[in-house]
Amino acid sequence: MAHQTHRLGGFSALNTGRIVDCYCQVKLRGNGSTLVGGFCGENRGELLRCFSRGQVLGKGKRGGFVARQDGTVEHCFWQRRDGLDASDWPDRDLSLTAGEIRRQRLQDWDLQGTWYFDSETGADGMGLYDVRPEEEEHDRVVEIGDAKALLAFAREVNSGEAHPGTLYRLTADIDLGGRSWAPVGLDQEAAFQGRFDGGGHWIRNFTVSARKYPFAGLFGCVGEPGTVCSVHVDCVLLGKGNCAAPLCAMNQGKIVNCTAVSHADLSRYAGGLVAQNSGLVARCAAFGVLKAAIPLPWQASALLLLLLCFPLPIYFAVTAQAEAQEVFAPVILDPNAVPIQPDDEEIITPPPAEETTDTSASFIMNAEMWVSTENYAGSAGLRCPTWSTRGFVATVRLTAEDMARIGYQGGEEYVTLYQSGLIAPGYGVDVITLGALPDGSRLPAGEYELSVLLEFYDVETNEKSAVNTVIPLDVTVS
Repeated sequence: MAHQTHRLGGFSALNTGRIVDCYCQVKLRGNGSTLVGGFCGENRGELLRCFSRGQVLGKGKRGGFVARQDGTVEHCFWQRRDGLDASDWPDRDLSLTAGEIRRQRLQDWDLQGTWYFDSETGADGMGLYDVRPEEEEHDRVVEIGDAKALLAFAREVNSGEAHPGTLYRLTADIDLGGRSWAPVGLDQEAAFQGRFDGGGHWIRNFTVSARKYPFAGLFGCVGEPGTVCSVHVDCVLLGKGNCAAPLCAMNQGKIVNCTAVSHADLSRYAGGLVAQNSGLVARCAAFGVLKAAIPLPWQASALLLLLLCFPLPIYFAVTAQAEAQEVFAPVILDPNAVPIQPDDEEIITPPPAEETTDTSASFIMNAEMWVSTENYAGSAGLRCPTWSTRGFVATVRLTAEDMARIGYQGGEEYVTLYQSGLIAPGYGVDVITLGALPDGSRLPAGEYELSVLLEFYDVETNEKSAVNTVIPLDVTVS
């Protein structure tokens, strides 16, 4: 019988290649059948000058840096929280407290051109310099400046029409508006073979279904000739699947100078930047939350987003994103929101007080909803728990896939069917009504996977959080 052990790593789930000069700050939560490593779930290759300063929680075989080690680990460490007893951790010899991370412990690290290290702040001020790769000649150059061009790029690769000698160059940040994304390079037979240069730009606000795609991420599979460099992603990976990571599910090529910020459910192989690596990954960083799915009664799901404060100068693009936040115009409170009853929160275990900050945001909602063609009203169970420090606005949208299925030809990437007002902590909206399509028609009877965009706000200042969340809502219309 095959042993179905899951591998979960803050940076990579399984490494059989080389990972050099990389780090992660990811919160991990495994279950009893999981290999959970702060940096790598299982290493059979080479890890050189890498570190992790995330949290490893839950059950399973755990390692602060690597849970199962059969390869080479040189000049690597994991940051041990003050007061943590490392005696029962198999890789305790690789652990250092923040106070123990000093220049003399990093003699084999390039602290001039690759790694930034501030002696005053120590580990908290350690990060990667942004280094642009050298320009190369290519047979064909395709510039990508908006969402439409990015989708065209994905279709070209996945249809088999892309030429291996093509350079695809991102020329602007792209917000996909919560779109459900089909990975570039859907499998190993159709892997991405060209070169993708992100130019230091972000691709953000998209979701990938690991249940739908066996290789889930911005890139599904990158082949041996393929190269991905200087791109930063911010996304959500949904559902249990085979192989999932925000930037690339399976890499056989080269990934250089990239960043990933994500929230992901546990797949068989799940990583903070790449899930399975047999190629080269260098000068990359991963942030976010990777967790085992927790079954909840009443078909409800919950998410705790801990917005990270990144130290300078960890990729100037990350820093610039944080500095660009602004206070938005006042958001109107939802008139239909009512106080949450105590029984409504018993299905969710509140996070420990030490894990809740003034930028923590939580939500509770039903995973499925049934509506009648008579009034198109259904129970969504939208709730902002009392322990959340941010409120949210929920937007329910019809995806392009379902628009095509019902024959609607409005030309939009998605259609908004419902939008709440601001739902503040301690309040909820139970029943929502799906509106008509722009042409006045209504959803015909059938099953749909709608996209729910959650935008988080400080209810006192109206400041909008940096991270949006997109989740699916299975709707049956009858």
